[in-house]
Amino acid sequence: MLVALCHAAAAQQTPLQELVRAAIQNEINDDSAHSRFFSWKERKYRDNVPLVQRVVDTPGGDLSRVILINDKPLTQEQRNAENERIRRMLNPTLWRRKQKEQREDDERTHRMLVAIPEAFDFVYLDSVQASNGHKLIHLRFTARPGFVPPTRESMVFTGMQGEMLIDETARHIAKIDGSLFKDVNFGWGILGRLYKGGRFVVEQSEVTPSHWDTTRMILHFDGKALLFKSIHIDDNSTSWDYQPVPPMSVEQALQYLARSETPQDARLTH
Repeated sequence: MLVALCHAAAAQQTPLQELVRAAIQNEINDDSAHSRFFSWKERKYRDNVPLVQRVVDTPGGDLSRVILINDKPLTQEQRNAENERIRRMLNPTLWRRKQKEQREDDERTHRMLVAIPEAFDFVYLDSVQASNGHKLIHLRFTARPGFVPPTRESMVFTGMQGEMLIDETARHIAKIDGSLFKDVNFGWGILGRLYKGGRFVVEQSEVTPSHWDTTRMILHFDGKALLFKSIHIDDNSTSWDYQPVPPMSVEQALQYLARSETPQDARLTH
C-alpha cells in the first residue's frame, strides 16, 4: 500500500513540476525577447506616505515621476523636489550605476526563476476559472529535501514555503505567495541571513494582449548582513494602467512624464 501511494505521488509530481517549468520558461522567454515598451502607474510608499508615480520603460532603463502624494497633486515645493530628484538621477555616473544595478537585478531574477522547479515539491490544491476564462491551477510548494542551491540567490529557497497560482491556459505564473519557515542564508547582492517569518507576494496578469507584467508586489524581510548590519526590507507596490509606448530617448521620456502631471491623469488612481 505504501509503495503504491509513493508511486501515485511521484506520478502526480511530474506534471505539476513540468507545468511550473513551462510557466517559468515563458517568463524567461518574455524577458529575453523584450522589444516592446510600456508606461504604467505605480502606487508605493515612501516613509509610510502613499504616492503614485508614472513610470515609462525606455531602452536605457525605467524613468519615473511622482504625480500624487497622499492622493493629492504635488504642491509647488514637492514638484521642485521631484524635479531635483530626477535631475540627480540623470547624472551620467548615477544613471550608469542605475543601469548596471538593473542588469544585475535581472540576472539574479533569472537565476532564481530557473532554480524554482528543482527547489520545491509541488502539491495540487484546486483549480479556478479567472474572469478572462483562463484556468488557474492552485499549488502549494515546500522546500525540497536535499536541494543543493546552484547559486547564492537560490539559497533562500531552502527555507521557503507557500502557494502559487499558475495560469494553465497562458502558461504563466499568476501569483506566488511565499514565506520563510526558518532562518536562511541570503545572497541577493549581499551576504547575510534572513530571519524566519519573512514574506513576499508577487502577482502578475496579462496587462495588455500577450504581455504579462507585475501588478502587485509585497516584500517584508528582516535579517543581518555581514554579521553587523541589520536588513529591513518593507515594500508594498501596486501597478496598473499599462500602455504600450514607442522606444523613447531620455529626453522624450522626460517630456512624456511631464505630461503625466495633468489633473486628468492624476485622478486615475488605483
